[in-house]
Amino acid sequence: MVKIKIFFSFFICSFCFLLTGFSQTPKLLKTIIVDAGHGGSDAGAVGEYEGSLRSKEKDVTLAISKKLVAILQKELPDVKTIPTRTTDIFQNVNEKARIANQYHGDLFICIHADSGPLKTARRQIGTRQVTHYTTSYTGKGKRKKKKITARKVEEPVYQYYKLPMQRSGTSVWIFASHKTSDKLKAIIDNEADFNIEADDSLSNNVDFNSPEMKPIVAIYAKRFQLKSINMGMLVEEEVAKTGRKTFGLNQRQVGIRVLQSTNMPAILIETGFINNVEDERYLNSDKGQEELAESITEAVKRYKAIVESGKISSTNLAKEEKEKITPAEEKYTNRSKNILKRIDIKQPNFKVDLYDDGDVDGDIVSVYYNGKILLNNKKLTEKALTLNLTADPGRIENELLVYAENEGDIPPNTALLVVTDGNNRTEVRITADEKKNGVVIFSKK
Repeated sequence: MVKIKIFFSFFICSFCFLLTGFSQTPKLLKTIIVDAGHGGSDAGAVGEYEGSLRSKEKDVTLAISKKLVAILQKELPDVKTIPTRTTDIFQNVNEKARIANQYHGDLFICIHADSGPLKTARRQIGTRQVTHYTTSYTGKGKRKKKKITARKVEEPVYQYYKLPMQRSGTSVWIFASHKTSDKLKAIIDNEADFNIEADDSLSNNVDFNSPEMKPIVAIYAKRFQLKSINMGMLVEEEVAKTGRKTFGLNQRQVGIRVLQSTNMPAILIETGFINNVEDERYLNSDKGQEELAESITEAVKRYKAIVESGKISSTNLAKEEKEKITPAEEKYTNRSKNILKRIDIKQPNFKVDLYDDGDVDGDIVSVYYNGKILLNNKKLTEKALTLNLTADPGRIENELLVYAENEGDIPPNTALLVVTDGNNRTEVRITADEKKNGVVIFSKK
């Protein structure tokens, strides 16, 4: 019993030390891993619109990564910068993560280019002559005769082609908060390649699979997430200084495997949209590639200074995470409200399904109900986003508000809202843009 108490006390002390030392433990940035997305047989996104450069994502990411590595090596000679690839070779996600873990990376930067579905248009390129046949009859009874008449007509000939995307800009991604368990697994699975941070009073030969170490590994996973947030915000800020449009810091709910499989802070940068005219040319130009590489380098230098000063704290970053990633509850108040419909509901509980209306063009929305956020930065598709709502008995009216995070490829942002109230079904078409929120009011009879 005494041994158990001694061990438990040691474990609690170690656990508390890591928590309290979170903002005080400096960590030298010794190794940076730069990953050029895709490669070899995996081309990634390809420029497909009419008049495109037919560029491939794998080539763009390699060019930017090479410039980034060169600038980092020049600006930060005391830091080892390692590329996952320097030629056009195929590497699956596991191989990229293995390289990062093998070299004991302190930061993983993954370079990608974005894309999306393209709309098809047509143009008339000529005409062709076709023969149409009509059938008629003369006479009656046994004297009835069938007559087929041919006539030639001119028909248009169309050429079909793909239109470029309207969306452009740079976005930064981190692994989603609910994927921390995957990061924890990456630490445990790559235990041999993991370095205990300085002053954590733990030896490097600890068994991360042991029950007593699981909470400590979880703390490291959380540290990595907070540092990833910090690095991502710095990249977004530096890119924005160049005048490029940025989309802030993002989390993909399904996860980003390469970020979750590395046992270090990790970010993925979607440098631009390869199927947007301006972005494709920017990503293929020396100016664009160098500008992006320099912006990322400046972010790394700022991140290095913060990390090595020990100023990254869970408290400060949690506040920044809320401000940068989660929309503030009141942000929709900056836009006017466009009340599109008032619906009388008979049941206290009702269902709302949200679809992209018309063409699926990349519309992204946040949805609020009575001022509280229910959906955060969700892309609308032909598949429903379902909300099960309850009318507030203390309110005469309940407000559902759709906030447009973008306007898609075809402005404005449009959504089809289907309300199911018992046996009653109501459809509402919602439009929202950078000036107006789309609003539906529900009143309980």
